[in-house]
Amino acid sequence: MHKNTKLLPYERREMYRRWIDGDSIAELARHYRISRTTVYRTLKKAKIEVFANLPSINHRYRSVRYGLRHLARTERMLAKKLARREHRLKRYEKDTPGELVHFDTKKLPVMYGEAITSPREWLHVAIDDFSRFLVADILPDKTSYSSAIFLEETIHALPFRMGKAYSDNGSEYRGRPDHPFVAGLRRHCIDQGFTKPRHPYTNGKAGRVIKTLMTECFGRSGRGFPSRDHRRRFLYAFVNWYNTTRPHESLGGVPPLKRLEDFLARVRKYQK
Repeated sequence: MHKNTKLLPYERREMYRRWIDGDSIAELARHYRISRTTVYRTLKKAKIEVFANLPSINHRYRSVRYGLRHLARTERMLAKKLARREHRLKRYEKDTPGELVHFDTKKLPVMYGEAITSPREWLHVAIDDFSRFLVADILPDKTSYSSAIFLEETIHALPFRMGKAYSDNGSEYRGRPDHPFVAGLRRHCIDQGFTKPRHPYTNGKAGRVIKTLMTECFGRSGRGFPSRDHRRRFLYAFVNWYNTTRPHESLGGVPPLKRLEDFLARVRKYQK
């Protein structure tokens, strides 16, 4: 039986009986959810007592060689899916606060009432790998100078020393020694690391927190604020709530500040 057959043998018999009893072609097509052409073709065969489904005339589907090739192709597809799933579930986490801080940026939409050609603002985020402590701000662009300004904000906002800054290979983060962001890291004796080219998921913690901000803080459209200044002030309030109150599934249901407090308690216990 063909895999795409529209009617089973008993349905063909029933259709033929209903047609003999007076049902119209349109009524039969509507009842069985098929085209009128299929109804005419089925009735034509039914008149000569042919109700069975004809086998497929494509003989390659019956060959062992085709079956083995199809099976091998299916196994390769399943292996790729399992590999992607295993990679997705493979997580890492640093052992101490500030050991690795993820940086990333996101272009924000224009506000309601603004022209579509209005300059877009950029969201800058930095999140600690161990505690998920978040620093975020909105700047006019994502140039190296804006990234350097945000770096200074992050250094002063983090309650611990940053050991390494981790980001993608964007021009706002990577450059020569006189690059503002790179120079700022060197000035504060902070190491720098980059994601592997064409592997943005290695900076997944920054990407995930941006997704959280775009949905929970800014809303789905990201435009429902009376002004850009109001959006920025709301972001600051949300980040404070994020760090002090919002439970994190990856942290066992505690906020980042509680994770830091527990870490300090363990350190003091071992020092005694």
